[in-house]
Order: sequence, then C-alpha cells, then structure tokens
Amino acid sequence: MSRYKSNQRARQLSSRERVGRFARNQVWERVTNFMRGSWAILLGALVLPSLVTLPIVFFIHGSDRWIIVGAAGISGPWTVALITILLSGIADPIMGLDAEGSTADVLRRLKRRGWKLANGIKVKGKEDIDHLVVGPIGVLVVESKWSRHRWPIDGGNPPFMSEQLDNTVEQVLRNSKYAKIQFADVLGDIPVQSVCVLWSAEDSSMDPPWIERQGAVVVRGPELGNWLRSLKSEGVDDVVLNRIWNKIDRQATIRDNDDLKKTGPPRPTVGRIFTENILFPFLGAAVTVYGLAGISLIRQGWLDLASAFGLLMFGLLTLWFSASKAVLRRRFATGTIALSGIYCLLYLVVIIRALSH
Repeated sequence: MSRYKSNQRARQLSSRERVGRFARNQVWERVTNFMRGSWAILLGALVLPSLVTLPIVFFIHGSDRWIIVGAAGISGPWTVALITILLSGIADPIMGLDAEGSTADVLRRLKRRGWKLANGIKVKGKEDIDHLVVGPIGVLVVESKWSRHRWPIDGGNPPFMSEQLDNTVEQVLRNSKYAKIQFADVLGDIPVQSVCVLWSAEDSSMDPPWIERQGAVVVRGPELGNWLRSLKSEGVDDVVLNRIWNKIDRQATIRDNDDLKKTGPPRPTVGRIFTENILFPFLGAAVTVYGLAGISLIRQGWLDLASAFGLLMFGLLTLWFSASKAVLRRRFATGTIALSGIYCLLYLVVIIRALSH
C-alpha cells in the first residue's frame, strides 16, 4: 500500500464517520418511525408559522415584510426538528454520539505524536470498541459514555449511577480482553490499557480528573487531554506498532465488509448531511450567481444568456462524468445546475414575452 493510500485509510479509520455507527443507526430508525407515525403533526408544525404570519404580511410593506417572511419560513423547519428530537426519544442518544465524537476529537490530536486512532472496531459479535489507540505507550482500549447526571467518580451520587459506572468499566475490560485475544499474534507483551471517558451534563469540575477502578482508568471527558499528556512512553518499537496497526486495519476491513452485506452502508452523520446536501449545493449556486453577476456588468444580453447556458451545460456534464463516489463534486454541480437553469428559464420567459409583443 502506498504512503498516500495508507494515510488516507488512517484518516478514514479515525474519522467521525466511524463514531457510534450502531447508535447512529438506532437514532435514524427512531426518527424514521416517529416521522411515519406523526407525519400529520409534523406537517402542521411545518406550515403553521407561515399560515399564522400570512395575514400580517399584507399589512406590512418594505423590507420589514421580507424579514417576517424569512422568519416564518425558517420557523417551520426548526419547529419540526425540535418536536422530533423531544418526542422521538433521541435526545440522549444524540448527546451520547456527541460525547463519543468529542473523545475521538481529543484522541485524533495524538497523531502529531505518532499515535494512530481507529474508531468503531468490532472484535466479537455486534459489540465494538469505541476507540482503539496505538502509540508509543502501547494500546489503549477506550469506551466513551455520556449521562445527564454526574458520574460518581468521587464515590458520591445516587446508587444507579454507581451501577452504571460499574457496567461501563466491565464493558471496557471485556473489550480489552477481546482485543487481546483478537490481536494476540501481534501484541506479544505490548501493554493494553482500558480507559473509560465519561461526559456529563452536570458540572463535575470538582471531581478528581481521573481515577483507577477495577483495573481500568476512569477519566472525566474534559480532562482526557491532560491524562494523555501525563502518560510516559513505553518505548514501543515503530515496527511493532505498524504490525499492530495493520492487523487492526485488516480487522476493520473484514467487519466493515460483513456489515455492508448484512445491513447496508451506515447512516450518515449530521455533518455529512449538512456538507453534502446544503453546503456544497449552496457553494455551487453561489459561484453561479456571482459568476453571472460579474458577466452581466459587461451589459451584453446575448452574453448573459450564453453564460447561463454554458454554466448549465458545465453542471450537467460534471454530473454526467463524475463518478458516483465523487459526492461533493456532484452536489456542487447540482447547485450550479439549479441556479443556471433558473436563469435560463427567466431569460427565455423574457424573450418569449418580448416576441409576443
């Protein structure tokens, strides 16, 4: 494998796309089921702000009218999103996904110090390791958890949180055991450390930054970076680390292909949805608008129409010849096609009306 492909693969394994894939699928399933069962309520919430403000618009003139129209138009989608989050029961899972992503963001910074990160690695059955880190100190098996209540790191809090903490520790110890078995042929005597990273909605700044519990290290999420900096290198040889990493890479590839055959591709993250369906189409549309606006300064009507048609053809050809995997390029072309198509239609309407008179 070339160095470029190796680095690209390392970025894929450490990306947020791999974080909490099982939980993300559950979130999308809940959202889908809720929207199917409550579509009438959601449709009403979508159009109600516009219907309520519609009479007001007729009595207001100037720029104030468009401010109200814009506010009413955006209120509907936000209301639908809020209702879906609160009533479908996905609020806590979303926070859990964000906590896991925050842990991955901290661990990803270790790449500058020669560490490598793999998120969402399955080693036995459906259970997966949230984060598997390979570096100079050996291997870290990391489990991320979030709770709206404060974690009893200092021994306080209700009994149910102590039980939840014990379950989390047992889970990460179990994952460490599976990892040692799965990668036994390359680990040798390399140390494998179990780490629980705990995030909470309540303030826990007065709690200890980290403790040891039943053979695992329990770290408060905000203190994860400090704990990592406190670790001393074990001087593990780079050749051994690369051998372990290659084994992890192969394991991830095998299990990913197996999941793809059984359940299809994982559900996208919110960031990916925004980038692919909003940001890049918007950029394509914006480039088209500014390009046509610049050409219009020449004040040649035929050139305006030719430019709009040229951009339309450029977008269509880009869409036609771009591979299906080039998603961002295709989304950019979609924005270009939409805006240039509108310009072409408007020009045609103007030409037809002029000829009819």
